[in-house]
Amino acid sequence: MGTILVTGFEPFGGETVNASWEAARRLEGWRCGDHAAVALMLPCVYDASVDAFAEAFERLKPHAALMTGQASRRGLVCVERFARNVANAATPDNRGVVRGAAALDSGPERLETTVPVGEIARAIRAAGVRARVSTNAGDYVCNHLYYGALAFMRRVSPMTPAVFLHLPATPEQTPARASRRRLSTPDAVGALKAAASAMCDGVGASSRLALSGPAREAL
Repeated sequence: MGTILVTGFEPFGGETVNASWEAARRLEGWRCGDHAAVALMLPCVYDASVDAFAEAFERLKPHAALMTGQASRRGLVCVERFARNVANAATPDNRGVVRGAAALDSGPERLETTVPVGEIARAIRAAGVRARVSTNAGDYVCNHLYYGALAFMRRVSPMTPAVFLHLPATPEQTPARASRRRLSTPDAVGALKAAASAMCDGVGASSRLALSGPAREAL
């Protein structure tokens, strides 16, 4: 049986929960055909999040990777097309690190997922949850993880589909400047299952076809 790695983040910014982990952890053991989900909570820490992802990826050798994070200012699920090679957030991570405006490494300006993000967004909407494609994964740890994970996977497993979803805050949360549109945890779980199912049911094949063409780096 294959594995789907599903990640969420620990709480940050004074919150006691993180919408992404509240949804991701509920997929632990969930089966999609011949694949079973394994949920992993990542630290909201720049480099440590990438290290934890890479360790889990090498240990599990998953069929697909579905990363999630909380974006409280957004009012719908965002399927991220790009990870940008930049950090520009004044907010410290959970270890007090502020990256400021700096490149993450010497790689391309941005990396593009090989998963057809439009198909993922449509699958989520078909499950009854509002969703759209996004071209901005932010300036904080979510983007840092996405860039690091895509760069890592290009080196060790370029055929494995991977994508990042940003989830709105839950109705119970009270983050500053949050969108009035919230997403309940059950609906977020439905969105993650729809995305994972799409990846298992054919998005993976599309991503492998995409990899046979020119390198998908938008410079």
